[in-house]
Amino acid sequence: MPKKVLFFGDFGVDDVFALLYANFKEEIEVLGVVTGYGNIPRKNAEQNALFLRALTQAEGKLAIIQGAYHPYTGVYPEYFPQIHGEYGLGPWEPDTQSIKDFTIDSNEKAIDLILENKNDITIVNVGRLSSLATLFVIYPDVSDLVNDIFIMGGAFFYPGNVTPVAEANIYGDPYAANLVLTLADNVKLFPLNVTNQALFTRSMIEYMGENCKNEAIGNILSPMFEYYFAFYQKKSSVPIKGVPIHDLLPFWAMINGNKVVYQKAPLKVVTDEGVAFGQSIADFRQLKEKEDYPIHSIANQFDYSAYAQDVIDTFSC
Repeated sequence: MPKKVLFFGDFGVDDVFALLYANFKEEIEVLGVVTGYGNIPRKNAEQNALFLRALTQAEGKLAIIQGAYHPYTGVYPEYFPQIHGEYGLGPWEPDTQSIKDFTIDSNEKAIDLILENKNDITIVNVGRLSSLATLFVIYPDVSDLVNDIFIMGGAFFYPGNVTPVAEANIYGDPYAANLVLTLADNVKLFPLNVTNQALFTRSMIEYMGENCKNEAIGNILSPMFEYYFAFYQKKSSVPIKGVPIHDLLPFWAMINGNKVVYQKAPLKVVTDEGVAFGQSIADFRQLKEKEDYPIHSIANQFDYSAYAQDVIDTFSC
């Protein structure tokens, strides 16, 4: 039986790759996609999701659910289309003529899916945590009703990508992140120091595009990758061979748990304004008594060769 998933994203290029991977993977069944703000505004994320649903012919099977449009901080988010494009598809814009079903459900649909699949659904959150935090506020028993929660976010012993210490998904709404990590008791966290190793290279993308199981999907892979690659290349002070597709790694790990090494540790998020705002802190000390934070499993390494080969095989004929 495939693993049933409720997906929370902020709809950048890596979100799209993650959802396309899940679409091709027989072991994964995405039941719902929650379209929150993050890399792009929520309204653009909705267009992205509608387009992907049509592209993968998932009308009638995939619920698109309206997520949060701003963080709990109350600060209106800033967007950076030079990284992911206006619609999270790199240079592409959604082909609205291909969309037959424009239905977008309210956030109650997420709760309905969890109740309908009690203890048999996994949450994968790879964007800001505002939408998931709202779900916890509305329905406090969420954590007890899901099978697992996979989150991409945070950074440990590693520089942040927004501030010297903070990663974007956590920094974008530290209040929401801290709320989720406080109330949930079964999180598997994939921090930046690990997802930055989940590289896609040009040779991978070229092969996947030319041999894709779906020609229409194959046609968008290289343009999205090149747009994303160009930003990283411009940003980096050293030559790069590829770009990290952060948000695909939790999906892969969900069905390849034996190829991921986790470390359990007490974990919290800094919500006090200042230079550490949004920093993720884990107590990795080898002590019998550690800080009294909620304990979660933090990924610290994975089998990249197995990851890369599986991604290629999943997309390709």
